Amino acid sequence: MPVAIAKRSFLGDPFCGDQGGCWASDGKVTLCLADGLGHGEDAEEAARAALDYVAGHCAAPLAELFAGCDEALYRTRGAAVGIAVIDHEAGTLTHAGVGNTRAVVVGDKTAHLGSTAGIVGAGYGRLAPEAVPFMSDDLVVMVTDGIKQRSDFADFAAMRGTDVQGLAEKILQDWGRETDDAAVLVFRSEIK
Repeated sequence: MPVAIAKRSFLGDPFCGDQGGCWASDGKVTLCLADGLGHGEDAEEAARAALDYVAGHCAAPLAELFAGCDEALYRTRGAAVGIAVIDHEAGTLTHAGVGNTRAVVVGDKTAHLGSTAGIVGAGYGRLAPEAVPFMSDDLVVMVTDGIKQRSDFADFAAMRGTDVQGLAEKILQDWGRETDDAAVLVFRSEIK
């Protein structure tokens, strides 16, 4: 699967509170990026709890994934979480987020996908899933708040056919903030 995750912990800590995952089943791909609150081991524990929940429940609708994550993270610090589901048959990507993770679909047009205020594990506002077309060679770029807000992923439209790991690492290097954990997830569609 053409997916890459690049991450860096704050001050070289052995634990990173920003984590990502990707799972494929039944013609769909589920992408998740989680940013555990704060830094260190407790932040990583919260992020991994979100990924573990999503990994075990990929077939559930987005609203159920977030509700289940909210329960699973209740005894942790909580996390900002973004989840995208790619339906190859329909040619769509549906995304929802809680907290300050961001997602961008880079194709012929660039689509910036929003998030709802809140913290997974401590409650959140009304979830607002967004569906956009997702075609052959399109990219989805998901980032935590360790990546500068003013990053312009549209600059990478010309790189849609390139190595996703190199692209994820370049985004982390060019736009990663030194004052926080950071993670980037890049997925390139192979819809034929």
